[in-house]
Amino acid sequence: MSSPSPELKLSAYANRLPGSPVREILSVSQQPGMISFAGGLPDASVMPEMPVLDDSTLTSIKQYGTSDGEVLIKQELVKWLGQEGLVCTEDQVMITSGSQQGLDLAARILVDAGTQVVVEDPTYLAMLQVLRGLGADLLPFDLGENGVNLESLEQQLKNNNPRMVYLIPTFQNPTGYSYTEQERIAVAELLDRYDVTLIEDDPYRVLNYDNAFTRPICSYLKKATWMYMGSFSKMLWPGLRTGYVVAHPDLYPWILRAKQATDLHSNRLGQKIIGDYLASGNLPAHIDRLQNHYRTKRDLMQKLLKQYLPESVKWKLPAGGMFFWLELEQDTRDLLTKGIEAKVVPLPGTPFEVEKSAARALRLSFSQMTPEDIDEGLQRLAKVLKTA
Repeated sequence: MSSPSPELKLSAYANRLPGSPVREILSVSQQPGMISFAGGLPDASVMPEMPVLDDSTLTSIKQYGTSDGEVLIKQELVKWLGQEGLVCTEDQVMITSGSQQGLDLAARILVDAGTQVVVEDPTYLAMLQVLRGLGADLLPFDLGENGVNLESLEQQLKNNNPRMVYLIPTFQNPTGYSYTEQERIAVAELLDRYDVTLIEDDPYRVLNYDNAFTRPICSYLKKATWMYMGSFSKMLWPGLRTGYVVAHPDLYPWILRAKQATDLHSNRLGQKIIGDYLASGNLPAHIDRLQNHYRTKRDLMQKLLKQYLPESVKWKLPAGGMFFWLELEQDTRDLLTKGIEAKVVPLPGTPFEVEKSAARALRLSFSQMTPEDIDEGLQRLAKVLKTA
């Protein structure tokens, strides 16, 4: 991150705020002939056809809307989430500009400079960007190949005074790990015992290829407050930037107030299109199609990783989501530059690390890749690893 010029007088937030490596890499990824494993972009070929709205519908959404969101999409969300184990009411649902806005708003109402926040290590780089910008004191617990280190989590809760815990329990970004049913119940019991607010980030749940257990952790909570973040970007149209927050009744008024102060309301066009789609009854069949489509890509990636990469590279097959998390014997921090020279873009693990080093890790996305690009890209990456 570049330092501001001496003439600029910026806030502490601006001076703390790191850039986003993935967003900065996107411009490189779009160069001719480049094959990118860096961004977790959905495959446009399996997005539903965008509906054509008539003039009367467009006229109805030209005016300002309500801050909490349109009635239809909220009603449909309540029904759908209830089927997934999260029982809630419309009064707990707020529509956001992607789940990223929900994460930002949740952090803003809970985090001051110096506030202790428990996070997985490694964890989602864009939430780290938010938390570090706000000056949070990050308390990491280990999330490794053996799953959730419950002892490490409890020590952070017991020995400190965190205000919130941020988790991605389903097909975690970047590792791809999904908490077991037993881990979800155990985590909920710890949060209830120490009375700490849970921020549960769940954008990948529908991308479930091996029938993994995905019931939200917040559905098990009996005492602790919580907020649950979701998105339509991975299952429908990311360009519409439509996500949602479901919040504990005690927290809902505060995050709604933060939403009002940020952008008044989310775009009504996206809410209308997605609300109508949910109400059409087409979502279950579409999710089946998504799962079959991405499962095929994941399985191809698994096969080609074994074929092309050295045996020293280790990973676990993700049960869902968009990413493989590779652990190498060599430092990966300079692999991005060398990869770009070879027309392949891997994403080094360091932007996801909190305390535990991820300097020997890579995150590779398969979601937007064609089978041909997965094959060619991994061959290019294998050559880079051999010469690095």
